Amino acid sequence: MSDSAPALAAAAPPSGLGQRVVIRNAAFLFAAQVLATPLSALISVIAARKLGPDDFGRLYLAMTYGSFAFLIVEWGQNGTLEAMISRNRGKAGELLGSALAWRACALPIVMLLLFAACWALGYDAGFLRVLALVVLGSAAGSLSSACIAVFRGYERSDLSAASYLSWAALSALIVVPTLLLGGGLDAMLLAQAACAAVGSLVLVRSLAPFGLPALAVSASTVRTLVAGGTSFLVLNLILALQSNIDAVFLSKLAPADAIGWNAAARKVTGLLIFPATALIGALYPTLCRLQERDGNGFATTARDALRVAMLAAAPVALGCALFPQLGIALFGGAAYGPAADNLRVLAVYVLLVYVSMPLGTTLAAAGRQRAWAGAQFACVAVSAACDPLFIPWFQDRTGNGGLGVCVSTAGSEVLMVAAGLWLLPRGVLDRSLVRTLASVTFAGAGMAGIAWAFSRVATSSLSPWAVAPLAVMGYAACLWATGALPQSTLRSAFQSVLKRSQRR
Repeated sequence: MSDSAPALAAAAPPSGLGQRVVIRNAAFLFAAQVLATPLSALISVIAARKLGPDDFGRLYLAMTYGSFAFLIVEWGQNGTLEAMISRNRGKAGELLGSALAWRACALPIVMLLLFAACWALGYDAGFLRVLALVVLGSAAGSLSSACIAVFRGYERSDLSAASYLSWAALSALIVVPTLLLGGGLDAMLLAQAACAAVGSLVLVRSLAPFGLPALAVSASTVRTLVAGGTSFLVLNLILALQSNIDAVFLSKLAPADAIGWNAAARKVTGLLIFPATALIGALYPTLCRLQERDGNGFATTARDALRVAMLAAAPVALGCALFPQLGIALFGGAAYGPAADNLRVLAVYVLLVYVSMPLGTTLAAAGRQRAWAGAQFACVAVSAACDPLFIPWFQDRTGNGGLGVCVSTAGSEVLMVAAGLWLLPRGVLDRSLVRTLASVTFAGAGMAGIAWAFSRVATSSLSPWAVAPLAVMGYAACLWATGALPQSTLRSAFQSVLKRSQRR
């Protein structure tokens, strides 16, 4: 491979995009989330209602274990692939081909170990069948994720957003009728696998307009991807380890309905934190480039990402705490009623994860994955020690052992945010973040006060569906009163999340 001028040109961002690229990328991802969230929620709601808490909990367990296994199959390469392509697009074909070759070799080995572990843990044949169907769909999804890493490496998050939205629409068109016509869990998973397969083929064809070099497999490139992905793998495994430990303990220490309630609450929180996921998806390749070329721009971008996350986190988390019945009502009323308590506890987690996600992305771009992974592992160890104590305690006293998992999850996230702030590179934190925190705290108190006031005087005339929007408007008004939302704030802060992204 020559280090010629064309290769260097391929490594640079396309001319004329300027500082608008990342703003555009984040906007596309957020727009896709706004459009796709109702579709994803529709599938989850109908699945929960048609399957019931027992089968919905079984699905949750299978998805949790399958996701963990595919982290090993992919070996943390998506982040490495994205970063390497963003720096040298001339090697995109070789990088993608080598990444896919690794996955093809790793898949059968990892799946054999996964099923052996589940058999050793005593899961029955019915669960293993569900897990096999989950793996089938995840295999196609892994191919899709590699293609999406290429899109993001080219800083074309609009295509990532389009693929996400298209997959959600296709899934809704196929999976929802399958469930409504009486299909059970197996039929639902087969339909999802078919959608994933179609989606992966479409994404492969979508690579052609990029002028992607021909796919190639290089042993040295595989080694580079494995070496670069190892730190991401360790971090991702540690991040996923907590949910897997929670799932194992919950499945052994609590009844099936408690697993279903926890699954419903987790589904709601997963939808609520997607905006933060969209932000860091657009943020990471830009931070990788700034870290090498513009230290001040790196610090400013990371700081403003934290500011945007703080402003968005408070109303979402308070919504979980104050109006959990709104999310849980969608899943089937009384059958999932106890999950509202799960959401109240997980409100702390939602608040903190909005902060920990940009913290983790900043640390990864700064090359501090190992330290971040170490902090994550310590938090997982704390959670693993608490689960065997909390789950039986809450199960005996409330009949909902999942609350024990929620408490340990929230406590671990407190430690994660503290560790992330400690590990941040110098220059990211400044007094402007303290002022933003003060404004968010004041506005959050105003939102809670409005919700409390209406709950005291208008319970018979206003439902939570009416009070919740009023409380959110009160939050925005309080931010405006503190000066955190003049005409320059949200737009200016969001733009500066990535204002310097294309400085060369």
